[in-house]
Amino acid sequence: MKTQSHFYPAANPAVQPSSAWYFGRAVYVSRIDYRKIFLVFISAGIPAGLAGLIFEINWLWYAALGLGALGVLLLLYSLFGLYRQYGAPAKNYFARMLKNAGVSGKVTLADIHIGTYRHTYQFANLLPEATIHSIDCWEDGFSSEQAISDVRALEPAPVHEARIKPLKAKDYLIPLADESCDVVVFGFGTHEIPEGRERDTIFAEARRILKPGGKLIMFEHGIDFHNYLIFGPVIYHVTKHKAWLERLCSQYVSVKEDRMYAVNMITAQK
Repeated sequence: MKTQSHFYPAANPAVQPSSAWYFGRAVYVSRIDYRKIFLVFISAGIPAGLAGLIFEINWLWYAALGLGALGVLLLLYSLFGLYRQYGAPAKNYFARMLKNAGVSGKVTLADIHIGTYRHTYQFANLLPEATIHSIDCWEDGFSSEQAISDVRALEPAPVHEARIKPLKAKDYLIPLADESCDVVVFGFGTHEIPEGRERDTIFAEARRILKPGGKLIMFEHGIDFHNYLIFGPVIYHVTKHKAWLERLCSQYVSVKEDRMYAVNMITAQK
């Protein structure tokens, strides 16, 4: 199989990537969506601007200028939003989730993801006594989204931190013992797991490995105006926050909601 080359540098598995690298990767994997949005503005703005000049219709010319200015403002706001969610400020909402869930000390945490170890590093940094099982639950074929393929290609599993233990789920079954974890985490990208058997299985597995009284933490993007400004129309393919909330309320107690940087956060207890 031919390996796709990337202009963005891949992470070194022997070194934790910087927050700047993660922000840069977020921008890089969004390039296709940015290009689509840019083409929409260009296809509307250039004809309007030319028509305004050729036929001396001032309002068309000013409309084209306004459309261009709007596009620049939206791009800047999108980059600002990505920076807060993936750059250095991200540690703030990770710390807030741990505080909301009452998690600290020498815990065993299972980070369930689809191929990014950013969340694992964040929790490992904030919980220096914890053991972190970083579980890749990706299955070939469940998503054709280019951004997900790029994320996976650019970041290998870490090999330098003894407290971080990379694992691979098989058919959404997690290779950990029953009631072996104090905390289970679902983060960005969980919406890519197909609804139905696949999603039901991974959530059942999360509950299986969680100790009685253990904590579940979830953070995801939502379908709302703020996220639309950051991600554009692509945000409509994520799962609605209400659906996540209903799922967790049916399986856990002490379910609490919070929000920061347009990130929807939920904490719950088994």
